[in-house]
Amino acid sequence: MLGKGGVGKSTVSAAMGLAAAQAGQKALLVEVAGEQNLSRLFRAASVSDDAPVELAPGLFGISIDAEAATEEYLAGQLKVRPLVEILTRSKAFHTFAAAAPGLPELVTIGKIWSLAIALDDGTPVWDVVIVDCPATGHGLALLETAGNIEELAAGGPIRDQAARIHEVVSHPAATGIVIVALPEELPVSEAIEAATSLREHGLPVATAVLNAVRFDRFTPDDAPALTGALEHGSGPVREAARVALEHLGHQQADAAYRERLGSETGLPVIDLPEVIARHFDIASLARLADTLAAAAAGSR
Repeated sequence: MLGKGGVGKSTVSAAMGLAAAQAGQKALLVEVAGEQNLSRLFRAASVSDDAPVELAPGLFGISIDAEAATEEYLAGQLKVRPLVEILTRSKAFHTFAAAAPGLPELVTIGKIWSLAIALDDGTPVWDVVIVDCPATGHGLALLETAGNIEELAAGGPIRDQAARIHEVVSHPAATGIVIVALPEELPVSEAIEAATSLREHGLPVATAVLNAVRFDRFTPDDAPALTGALEHGSGPVREAARVALEHLGHQQADAAYRERLGSETGLPVIDLPEVIARHFDIASLARLADTLAAAAAGSR
């Protein structure tokens, strides 16, 4: 799941995971960069890097921390636990790890990859893994890093692992990248640019989601009557007409952004309705999950 910060990626990821679980799949939601959105959205116990936590029947969540993933990677490579502990306690090592080009992204995508291919007696542990990527720039770096390292590295275990990860991330049968946008200028423009960049790097873009779309309450044919009520009405009638015309304007703007997002990315666009609630809870997520499930059923 990729998109500009603030467009609702975490919410859409959670709704997609809930829809998958309700369809009978065993789904894993993955958040990165120390986010704690899953705990907040599902009112769950703290979701950590230790092990997946059940969020709802059939739906689990895990939060990947780059430093913890680096330690896990080193433990797998060095095989000497005391040496790993000495390294990870070193301030100089953490400074180096944070500054090393692509290392935080590689160990993060490597942890996601290991979860995605995990087997239990020869059977995949997860039917679907949904990753809530960081905001667009960092998210693109995360998705592209394995391919970049495979291309640049001369050889050795890091290049070999990067190649295996890139094979999964770039294969359309294994991975489908969903781009999320709000019906606004900057998020839609950034989504279009992200789709172009992903394709340039050979990464499979599956669909776009336009989040927080206003309900269609009026049609353009209603505009003359509403305008007349605004001009000639009084009191509550005039105010109601003003609000209705404003909503109609939002509807038309949303439709224009939907058209632009679809035409300039070449992707199918799924509309998710604007949810107005005092507290965004599981019931709110379930409404979005139902919309996603209906869209998936309609595309078959």
